[in-house]
Amino acid sequence: MSEVTDKTDYKKIVWLASYPKSGNTWTRCFLDAYFLGDVDLNELLTTVSDDLAAAHQIGDGSDITEHRFEIQQLTRPMSLLRQVKQYLSTSKEIPFFMKTHNANLLINGTELIPEVLTKATIVIIRDPRDVLPSFSSHMGVDLDQGLEWLQDKYRMLGGKGKTIDFISSWKDHTQSWLNCDTHNIKYFLYEDLQKEPVKYFSKILEHAGIEPDEDRVIKALEMIKLERLKNKEAKEGFGEQSPYSKQFFGAKHETPTPKQLHAITKDCSRVLKRLGYEASRISKVA
Repeated sequence: MSEVTDKTDYKKIVWLASYPKSGNTWTRCFLDAYFLGDVDLNELLTTVSDDLAAAHQIGDGSDITEHRFEIQQLTRPMSLLRQVKQYLSTSKEIPFFMKTHNANLLINGTELIPEVLTKATIVIIRDPRDVLPSFSSHMGVDLDQGLEWLQDKYRMLGGKGKTIDFISSWKDHTQSWLNCDTHNIKYFLYEDLQKEPVKYFSKILEHAGIEPDEDRVIKALEMIKLERLKNKEAKEGFGEQSPYSKQFFGAKHETPTPKQLHAITKDCSRVLKRLGYEASRISKVA
């Protein structure tokens, strides 16, 4: 039996993981601002997405997005390995950031987030009661439908030219990361990123293996202030914008009813408590 001689360290992916509408895109903008000194909303270069169909082709000329979900996922590990190998052949001044909305789950024996390719994982979590209106608007549904999807443990997302993301419910998605003792995971609350951006965006860089430069962090944060991103979007558009919504950054959304807030809080109570989120928002519910 021949000896395996490959000593390559394939643990290179720094995952930028979140449930949809939780601050992932804002963080990607920060990374471009920090490493590149500029933010082009329609060409964010510092991160790549794990749902690009071109990276998941199976070699027979077919379009992977036309295959059912289980077949798409069979191609995923080799696609990620090819991208890691490509990264290894280039300059490595910037960590290999990869954005994902997938939950950290095993699907039909296949890891959605392969630990063998993972250097670190940055998980951004947002209060689901704030996720609901933004998520519903982005998906083009009312709050009741959005709530149903937010609680659907089998929920998937698909897009033209992209492979399917298995996001699960907010609760199960979040627990898939919080309950994992591999993948070098560190989670950040979206609300903390808003309140103390210099502190927590610096910690994101540290977890990715980068010693943060405070001046560069401050300059980058200036570039990604909400009003600036709103103005850029108004002038240049944003290719990742939902066809159901006219605005991505700073859009106004319908306010959830006390009944809807109560339903989320009841469903996610243990996770909310674990994360330190208050339940007082539903205190007036009859």
